Amino acid sequence: MMPNPPVTTLISAGLAFPDPTGPPRRDFAVAVTGARIVAAGPSAEVRAAYPTASLTGGAPYVMLPALVNSHDHGRGLGTLPLGVRDDLLELWLPGLWAQPPLDPYLAALYDGLLLLRAGVGTVAHSHNPRDWRQIDLEAAATIRGYRDAGLRVAFHPPLVDQNPLLYAGHADFLASLPPALRRAATPFLATPPLTRDEYLGLCSDLLHRFHDPLDHTVHVQLSPAGGPWCSDELIADAVAFARSHGTRVQMHLLETRYQRAYAHQRWGVSFPQHLDAIGALGPWLTLAHMVWVARDDLPLLAERGVGVAHNPSSNLRLRSGIAPLRAMLAAGVQVGIGLDGQALDDDQDMLRELRLAWSLADLADPGAEPLPAATILALGTAGGAAITFGPTAPLGRLAPGALADLVLVSRDTGPGGWALALDRPALAGARTDQPLALLLRGASRRNVAAVMVGGRWMVRAGRVTTQDEAAVARAVAAELDRPATTARRELAATARALAPYLRRFYQHWE
Repeated sequence: MMPNPPVTTLISAGLAFPDPTGPPRRDFAVAVTGARIVAAGPSAEVRAAYPTASLTGGAPYVMLPALVNSHDHGRGLGTLPLGVRDDLLELWLPGLWAQPPLDPYLAALYDGLLLLRAGVGTVAHSHNPRDWRQIDLEAAATIRGYRDAGLRVAFHPPLVDQNPLLYAGHADFLASLPPALRRAATPFLATPPLTRDEYLGLCSDLLHRFHDPLDHTVHVQLSPAGGPWCSDELIADAVAFARSHGTRVQMHLLETRYQRAYAHQRWGVSFPQHLDAIGALGPWLTLAHMVWVARDDLPLLAERGVGVAHNPSSNLRLRSGIAPLRAMLAAGVQVGIGLDGQALDDDQDMLRELRLAWSLADLADPGAEPLPAATILALGTAGGAAITFGPTAPLGRLAPGALADLVLVSRDTGPGGWALALDRPALAGARTDQPLALLLRGASRRNVAAVMVGGRWMVRAGRVTTQDEAAVARAVAAELDRPATTARRELAATARALAPYLRRFYQHWE
């Protein structure tokens, strides 16, 4: 028996942004066969070329490439719902020890459904282990959770091998604590029970089991967790391993002013300059946050091809500041946008995150012309794909040969002047980016009607097709109803008790 020929689906929209940097297209359609786009252009032409294809979409929709969340932690819920209040990063991190230990599969599944409903087709997941002794099991469960939800995932198993609680001055800090609190703080001073060789062995095993560099369903990448928390040897080993295995590295860097001060105190140079000296900078590397990067270091990052994952909501909620997005772009640095699991409304709304990034970029330089709307969309699509999977990944555009990841945004869902104004060009004057500007200023996750990832509908009519969302939410609620263990309660109490001492330490340390 001959196999059935592949089915072609036609998706049309009254307005589309197939190339983030190109003009809007009216009455646009794509033809999808299997996981790829095989044709794109005016609806009538694509329809004529595929007369028997099934047809979906239509005039009430706006089509754009699926969004890319370039940095996240896949907690399922934000940290505030898990009992960890926003604060300075250095005070907030110890509180993570006291989070309810959600099942990693369930957390990734729930987070994946939230992201899909927000129009996200790809997530870069920087893992926070619940139990370092079972990180291999957690990694497999997390990857499976995202894949069962229907997202692409770049998974980053982390390692920390120094400075688990403070960047410097450990002896003086411990001496400042009351004796009972000093003893209780011991778990916060322990580094993970993994050697560098064991960590690289874990990454090798995950690569062998899950890494898919052709279809980009799963990438396994390395993550020395952040500059102050990782030795030069760990960073160098991670980079060497990634380069030899054809994968990437993502790490946190310069999220706070104290991390900038740490580098200058330790080496007398900035973090980017030090990383360059040990051979870590290159097109294989993505740095998350970079709020406190010096403007003089941006040309170096651009020359080395380093990507930056910009996280505006998280940077505000954890009191880190506003990253110099406009200066990064002007220097030629490749940038993507990440939610970091800390969106302003704890709802993983990627469209709102793009809007926030746009507003903060213009706020930081009021004397300059506003950033074009197309620049912001590019950060959330093609730019995010480039710093997540590499510059050759066929994602972030709706063109023949690209992977079929797309979003249909409904103009009929909820109130909003942006939708009413899309078809009224007289309101735009001579501005060709007015339609996209209207979309980015007004649309949110509530307007996402359909999401396709790899040629499969993951969201239709505003509902996830891959899972029973209500059942997943009930399972998460059941996890949260489990009583905290005595050890978990003690860790939470110690984190609260340490907070004023940590605050006083960092007030005077810089």
